[in-house]
Amino acid sequence: MSEASRAKKRKNDRKVVALTAVAVFIICLIASIVFILDRTPEEEDNGTVTGEPVTEQREEKQIYNPLTGESGFSASAVGERPVAFMINNAPSARPQWGLCTPDIVIEGLVEGSASRMMWIYADPESVPEKVGSMRSARHDFLEIAQGLDAIFVHWGGSTYAYDALANSGYDHLDGIYLGSAYAHRDNTRNVAIEHRGYVIGSEIRELIESKGFRTQVKSDAAEPFEFVKDGDRTLSGGDCLQVTASFSSYYSHTFKYDSRTGLYTNYMGETSMTQDGGETMTAKNVIILYTPITSMGDSLGCIDMDLTGGSGLYISGGKYETISWEKGSDAYAPLKLYSENGEELVLNAGKSWIGLIPKTRESRTVIAANASDFV
Repeated sequence: MSEASRAKKRKNDRKVVALTAVAVFIICLIASIVFILDRTPEEEDNGTVTGEPVTEQREEKQIYNPLTGESGFSASAVGERPVAFMINNAPSARPQWGLCTPDIVIEGLVEGSASRMMWIYADPESVPEKVGSMRSARHDFLEIAQGLDAIFVHWGGSTYAYDALANSGYDHLDGIYLGSAYAHRDNTRNVAIEHRGYVIGSEIRELIESKGFRTQVKSDAAEPFEFVKDGDRTLSGGDCLQVTASFSSYYSHTFKYDSRTGLYTNYMGETSMTQDGGETMTAKNVIILYTPITSMGDSLGCIDMDLTGGSGLYISGGKYETISWEKGSDAYAPLKLYSENGEELVLNAGKSWIGLIPKTRESRTVIAANASDFV
């Protein structure tokens, strides 16, 4: 073979090699593209090819209101201190502004055989724009608020309440010293001036921030009560379609059960308790705590509720059961509820009314098991 022929053959060989290399590269490129496009997102995440899609089950964690046990509580309110308001229950103060809004209503006796309420909110943001009518503090209510680590809002106070506030330095807001910028009067009501006072929720939150109050709840008060987390439990006692609890000859409540809603409607006498606007107050849990009452021996007739502990009743879901309770002599001790077996009471999730009923009027508590028993 001539030199020219050999040179031509070498040239042709190089072309074949080059074309072969290009063909191999193109085949590899196509195969890579097909492989990438055929992968599932799960395979990309895990770095493995299984041929089956990988599914991940994620359950959204429920957040529960520490005072009602209900789900859907605001994440921003978790760990926040509750806020407690002293509320007037005199006939001239009704209907109250915001009666249906608190998580817990605690009601107890004051001087003159009258009752007074303390409304408690786990989430300060849930306090409505108008709350009242506001009334003066009593030392017993302050002690319950202290046990819940609640910021205490009131308008005036007894000598004993002011002494307790001064000695403890407890975080509180007093309408007497807030001035008209924050302590308001509704003069559209033709009643005595002490029955017209109210505060505004957003302004109370503003004051709490401006005064630099601690806003994180103490750990021992973060979950004061135990609740059923799924559905309701059936109470161990008998039927209770209606219950009457008496503070005095002038102040008594009757709660009537509505099986359609699972709630008890609150009445004073034959008149339903309503908030301004007409909405009727209801409660999932009615809790009656019997407490000895003694006179403070002053000219005003102030009284002292013994908060160390005692017996009581728990009513919910058309049933009732007997319970016990304690708080002890320490003002900052939490209020605790117990079943008959001595274990912590488990409440059904929902709003509660707690009545501190004089022990001397325990026999006046009336439970109706049937509609025919209603008076």
